[in-house]
Amino acid sequence: MQEIQALLKKLDFIETSVFTTDVPYVDFLDRVHKAELKLRSKGLWDIPHPWLNLFVPKSRIEDFDKGVFKGILGNKTSGPILIYPMNKNK
Repeated sequence: MQEIQALLKKLDFIETSVFTTDVPYVDFLDRVHKAELKLRSKGLWDIPHPWLNLFVPKSRIEDFDKGVFKGILGNKTSGPILIYPMNKNK
């Protein structure tokens, strides 16, 4: 756990934006498939669903959160949202 904390500290992220879920490794690898099955059971898999990759600068992440996650999406998501923080100097 200390190693994880040390790695996270280097990312320079907004502490309150962290959401973690502990799952077995195999479940982590299968997470998108499980989301697909959930969407299929609701009849939502065959409708178009966007796939978008963005780099959002640190200076605008709060605006992005407010406008996209809390504004546009609210609590109406029906699939996974994957976020990968990175250091721009890497």
